[in-house]
Amino acid sequence: HSLQQQQQQQKQQCKTSTSVETICSDMVNCLAQGISSGGASVVSSFVGTGTGVLPCVHYERKCFIVAPCCGNVYGCRVCHDELTQEEHGPMDRTKVTEIICKECHTRQPRSNQCVNPSCGVKAFAEYYCDKCNLWMGLEKKPFHCSECGICRVGGREQYRHCDVCSMCIHVDTYEKHICLKDKYKNQCPVCREDMHTSRHAPQDLPCGHAIHAHCFRKLAGFDYRCPVCKKTVVSQSSMAAAWEARAMDIQMQPMPSDLARVVKIMCYDCEEKSQNLSWHFLGVQCPHCMSFNTVVEEIVDH
Repeated sequence: HSLQQQQQQQKQQCKTSTSVETICSDMVNCLAQGISSGGASVVSSFVGTGTGVLPCVHYERKCFIVAPCCGNVYGCRVCHDELTQEEHGPMDRTKVTEIICKECHTRQPRSNQCVNPSCGVKAFAEYYCDKCNLWMGLEKKPFHCSECGICRVGGREQYRHCDVCSMCIHVDTYEKHICLKDKYKNQCPVCREDMHTSRHAPQDLPCGHAIHAHCFRKLAGFDYRCPVCKKTVVSQSSMAAAWEARAMDIQMQPMPSDLARVVKIMCYDCEEKSQNLSWHFLGVQCPHCMSFNTVVEEIVDH
C-alpha cells in the first residue's frame, strides 16, 4: 500500500512538473512572439497582472516596454537594468520601438495612446517624451533638456543648463556654483554610477567636484574629505575646534625618542608643502592653514 502511494505521488509530481514547464514555455512564446489578432499583436494575460512581468515601481505608466537589446518585456528601462545580469549591460531607452498596453495587452509602436480603439486607455502617462521614450506622472515636474539630451525633473523654470559642467543647475545655486569642464559627465567617485544620466540627485562639494547626495551622506559618516582631491568638505572655520582638539591630544601624548621622525608634508587643503616637522601617529599639522588634512611625502630624519 505504501509503495502504491509513493508511485501515485511520483506520477502527480511528474504531471505538475510537466504542467509548469508547459506554462513557462507558453509564456515565453507569448512574450517573445505575441499572438496575432486582427493585425495587432496581443500578448497573453501573463503580461500585466500575471507572473510574466513584474510591476514597475519606478514610474507611473500604463504600458510596458519591449527591450530593444533582448526582446523581453519590462516595466521600464530601470526594471530592465535591475533584473538582468550585469554583463548584459544597460538598456538604451532611445532605441525602444515597441510597447505593450497594460490594459488590453496590445503590442504596438511606441506612442502615448493605445492603438486599440476598444481599449479604455487614452494616455499611457501624463508626461511622455518621444526623444527619451519616457512615460511618467507630472508630480515630479519632468522636462526635456535639449542640451543635456535627456529628461530632468524638478521643473524647467527651476533649472539653468551650464554648458561647462554639462548639467542643469538649480537657479538658487547657479551663480555661485564652481564650474569644471564636463564635471557631470563623470562617474560618482563612490558608487561609480554615471552622474549625467543618474536618477539620483547630485551634490556639489566646496572643491567643485560632484558626488551623489546619498553617497555623500554615507561618506560623511567616516570621512570628511572629497574622495577625488582629498580636500576637507567642511569649512576651515567649522573644523577649527576639531584641529585644536587634535593638536592638544598630540601635546599630551609626545612620541617616544625611538619613534621620533622629522618629515616633509603636503597639505590637501591649502596645497602647501612644509619641511622639518615632527611626525605623530595622530597626524601632522600644516603650519600654513592649521589643518591636519596632510600627507607625509618624505621622512627627512629618523
